[in-house]
Amino acid sequence: MTATAGTSVPHLDVDPFALEFFADPFPTHERLREAGPVVYLDKWNVYGVARYAEVYAVLNDPATFCSSRGVGLSDFSKEKPWRPPSLILEADPPAHTRTRTVLSSVLSATVMKQLRGRFAAAAEARVDALLEKRRFDAIEDLAEAYPLSIFPDALGLKPEGREHLLPYASLVFNAFGPPNELRKQAIERSAPHQAYIAEQCQRDNLTPGGIGACIHAHVDSGAITETEAPLLVRSLLSAGLDTTVNGIGAAVYCLARFPDQFEKLRNDPTLARNAFEEAVRFEVRSRPSSAPRPATSSSAGPASPKARRC
Repeated sequence: MTATAGTSVPHLDVDPFALEFFADPFPTHERLREAGPVVYLDKWNVYGVARYAEVYAVLNDPATFCSSRGVGLSDFSKEKPWRPPSLILEADPPAHTRTRTVLSSVLSATVMKQLRGRFAAAAEARVDALLEKRRFDAIEDLAEAYPLSIFPDALGLKPEGREHLLPYASLVFNAFGPPNELRKQAIERSAPHQAYIAEQCQRDNLTPGGIGACIHAHVDSGAITETEAPLLVRSLLSAGLDTTVNGIGAAVYCLARFPDQFEKLRNDPTLARNAFEEAVRFEVRSRPSSAPRPATSSSAGPASPKARRC
């Protein structure tokens, strides 16, 4: 939400996009919640909500709070986006509904069931290799290496140039933030990463039968246009890789920090899904993509999707 500061809303001098914040964000999170249902952040001249009820209400009211003007601190009605807006993240119904329907079809339960075996085999192979090593970096050797070993193949990307994927993911997350040094540096060095992504999302560069090619196939039915198809592939690529990296990294980091919870999981592996989701909720939004990290922690973007009153 963006507006002129009101007199009845508590003002806070915190900066949830500063590097110092990411070293220990949880006290600031609590301060935001305790201050009131709506707060005003003087540093960036924006309103914010931090309590569950208000966040839920805002994210589920697209008629009042739109995404099409941007889900970061940039307002697309006042400034040019750093790249063509996402047809999923930065869109409102009914436009969002149409493109989301295409992705829902491409990522149907049937398709996911077919992919599950390949993903499971890659995970087992990665774990076996790490067990042989005995010592490894939980981010580089597991959280990053596993999704990079399988997700680009499922999407249909060519083997060449995949070193651009993680830097591009970092760019996307940091670009949600304000015009600080993190965002400035990410965009300044983004040209080769953006060029790679734009090229790889084209129909001719995607492997037949992959998820990306399946998205492009909806052009033939008239569900989307030739211009929209690469943007939908880009959205899936942006959302599917770094979130997995961050999620795995967060889970390992949390289990290392809370050995009693790790022991519960060892004793009852059926808790794995809940443990993973709780780790994402608890930790994954704690760090910007380029911030220093502990050896077993995850790096993540500074900004959650932000609604803007239309």
